[in-house]
Amino acid sequence: MSPTQPANLASPPPVMTVAQIRAAETHTMEHTPESVLMDRAAEGLTRACLDLLKRRERRTRGASVVLLVGPGNNGGDALLAGALLASRGAVVTGVGVAHTAHPRGVATLTEGGGRWHDANDDAGLGSALGALATADLVLDGIVGIGSKPGLREPAARLVAAIPETAVVVAVDIPSGLDADSGTLPHTHVRADLTVTFTALKPCLVTAPATQAAGEIVVVDVGVEPTD
Repeated sequence: MSPTQPANLASPPPVMTVAQIRAAETHTMEHTPESVLMDRAAEGLTRACLDLLKRRERRTRGASVVLLVGPGNNGGDALLAGALLASRGAVVTGVGVAHTAHPRGVATLTEGGGRWHDANDDAGLGSALGALATADLVLDGIVGIGSKPGLREPAARLVAAIPETAVVVAVDIPSGLDADSGTLPHTHVRADLTVTFTALKPCLVTAPATQAAGEIVVVDVGVEPTD
């Protein structure tokens, strides 16, 4: 796997639409299991988080990490990265914002010592808000590149509760954005760092949406172009 690559290098990665990414992923998964691609994504995401914490002069061991997790592979990437951060001594809490979550991701997190809360019930939402209040790092794995603009509840409430002191890392794109456009919906995540996979997405390089991305790092997970 290639190391994480800042998007502001002299030869930046290409920009690919959702359709182009999906086609390339389908092509790659003809010979590379999806689970392998996800593990590579989680490893790159973890490295980027550790680097960001170091640059912000924040510790990893004992750090409070909250994962905002949606139902898809985007949430799975966050969960797998959360398990890796827990193995480095972070105190990790996963928060489900949908009624389902990536099964292997949840199992890997909880088996690795992480906590799990379902924010769709009052008790889980209360626990999630409590964890967010003291978070050092928040991983945004709510929705990925196939999502519609904006955020639904309880995700919108949780995002609004992220403290200003927390470092926010978006997985692939900041949740709430339209991956293929530069529009900036009313409800969205504003990240300090966006870790995106394979290629830049249009929303990450097009104003005003790019304002929500913060610093951008591209991770090569081995997805091959179709041409």
